[in-house]
Amino acid sequence: MRRFFFDLLVDNVVKVDPGGMVFEQARATFVMADEMARHLFVWRDDLRDRNAWIRVRDAAGREVYRAAVWSEGTDKVGWDQA
Repeated sequence: MRRFFFDLLVDNVVKVDPGGMVFEQARATFVMADEMARHLFVWRDDLRDRNAWIRVRDAAGREVYRAAVWSEGTDKVGWDQA
C-alpha cells in the first residue's frame, strides 16, 4: 500500500495535503480526485470560475494525476446548466 496526497491548486496558490491517504493502486486515486473535484464544484461556488484543480502526488512528490474543479464538459458550463 502506498500513500498519496491530494493538494488543492487554485490559480497560483497550492494548499498542500499534509496527511494523504493510503491506496493499493495509483489508479484508485484518480477516482478519488475526480470525486473531490466534483464535490468542490458543487459546494464551493467560489472555485467555479477559477483555475482550480485537485493534484494527486505520490510519496516522492511526483504528480500522478490532476482533476479539474469543473463540470464534465470542456466548456466550463455552470453547475445549473450541466
